[in-house]
Amino acid sequence: MEDIERQLYDKFDNLISKYGPLIERLCIRFASGDEYLCAELRQVCYICIWHYLPNLRAGSNNFQERAFVVWHCRSVFSHRRYSRLEIPFQPLDKTMEAIASECHDNDARIVIDELAMRLNPHERRAFLLMAEGYGAKEIAIELGIKHRSAVILKHRIMVKLRRYVNEKNNEGKYV
Repeated sequence: MEDIERQLYDKFDNLISKYGPLIERLCIRFASGDEYLCAELRQVCYICIWHYLPNLRAGSNNFQERAFVVWHCRSVFSHRRYSRLEIPFQPLDKTMEAIASECHDNDARIVIDELAMRLNPHERRAFLLMAEGYGAKEIAIELGIKHRSAVILKHRIMVKLRRYVNEKNNEGKYV
């Protein structure tokens, strides 16, 4: 058993020493130069390669090894890209942020209720959950919808409310 584990470790070390610069270049390109994101991606790529290493055929040539490494790095990037689609709850815009920071809890609740009135009942329920700090996964569970649908719903709500607040700003109501 130890001999098989040792071979696996040696195979991993060999892959990383041979294709480490390639992994680094791929991560830098995806991270657009962000060194912290690049370091995080590199670690996740290493973990992914380690996880799927038993699937790499024994006696693979350099082309097959390189394809294996690139494939799993691109898989990490793809998962990262889709996981970023979840939109965190943020202030609607700078003006709304200023209003919320100046308001007391009652005043903030009035603003939230006013914004919620601009939405249909399904969106309103999701928006109120967002206001309480629920994430997309939690909203999906509460509303009985798929996670992806909750992400899209959150985005649609944010776009709709930003548009409304910007119209009110142009009228001078929130300035």
